[in-house]
Amino acid sequence: MTVMANWRPKPWIAVALSLANATLGLLYAGKPRWAGIFFVTTSTIVMLAFFRAFAGVSDTIMGALEIAAGIVGIILAYRAAKAAPDRIRPKYTRWYSLLAICAAFAVAAVAFRAFVYEPFKIPSTAMAPTAEIGSRVIVQKFGYGHFSTFGFRLGSRPISAPLHRGDVIVFDYPVEPAETWIKRIVGVPGDRVVYRDKHLFVNGVDTRVRQLDDYLHPDVPRYSRRYLDKLDGTTFATLQDDVQRTPEPSNFAFRDHCVYTENEVRCDVPAGNYFVMGDNRDNSLDSRYWGFVPSDRIIGKVVNIIH
Repeated sequence: MTVMANWRPKPWIAVALSLANATLGLLYAGKPRWAGIFFVTTSTIVMLAFFRAFAGVSDTIMGALEIAAGIVGIILAYRAAKAAPDRIRPKYTRWYSLLAICAAFAVAAVAFRAFVYEPFKIPSTAMAPTAEIGSRVIVQKFGYGHFSTFGFRLGSRPISAPLHRGDVIVFDYPVEPAETWIKRIVGVPGDRVVYRDKHLFVNGVDTRVRQLDDYLHPDVPRYSRRYLDKLDGTTFATLQDDVQRTPEPSNFAFRDHCVYTENEVRCDVPAGNYFVMGDNRDNSLDSRYWGFVPSDRIIGKVVNIIH
C-alpha cells in the first residue's frame, strides 16, 4: 500500500509561475476556482487590448489594466501558497498538468491567429495617412481561406467572405510570397482600372472627391497634398507629391491585361485577381508596378487600425 505524503505549495514557485501567467500560479497554489476567475478576467483584458480602438480605450489605460492584473495575480498566488495547508497534492498542481495547460494556451493562441484574427505591424509609409509606420492592424482571417501565422501556412480554402473596392487587405506579396504586404483594393475582377494624371478611375469613374488640408508626415518634416477619395461606399484619404513617376512594370502574370503609356496605366482585372494600391500614391510599390493579387494570396481584411 502506497502512502501519499502531505504537500504544501512553495510561495516562490507560485510567484515565478505568476510572472509568466497568474492562472498557472493560482493553480499551483491550489486555487482552481480563483484561477478560473482570473483566466476569464485576464482573457477579457487581452481581448479588450486586441480591439481597444473599437472599445475607445487608450493605450495608457490598457497598459495600466494589464499591469494591475499582473500584480494582483502575483499577490493572490503568493498569499494562497503561503496560507495553503498540508494536504495530498492535487494532480492539477503537478508540473505535467501545468505544462499541458501551457500547451493548451499556446495551441489556442496559434489557432486564434491562424483562423480568426491576427495583428500585423506596418513597416512603411505606403499606406499613409491611413496607417503610418509602426501602426498596428487587426486582420480578419476567417472567411478568406488563408490559414497561416508566424510565417507558416497551415492550409487554405476558397474565399467565402466578401471583398469590396476600398477594403484594405493583407496579402502574400506575389513577387516574394514570404513577404507580407498591405494595400487597398481599388479594382475587383472584371473592373477596368486607370491611373492617369494622378487620378484613379475605376470603370470610368474618378474616385477623387475633393482636396483636403495638406498632410504633415509624422516621421519627416514634409507636407503632402491630401485628397478625399471614394470607392463604392468607402471614403478614405490619399496623398500626392509633386514628383511624377512613370511605372516600370515587371513581367507579371496577366501582363497582357495592362497598357502603359507615359501618363497612364490601364488594366483590366482578370478573374480571381485584385488590383491594389497604397494610399500614399507616389510612395507605394503596388499593382501598377508588379501586377495583380491572386485571391489565394490574400491573408485577410483589415478591420481595425491602432495608431
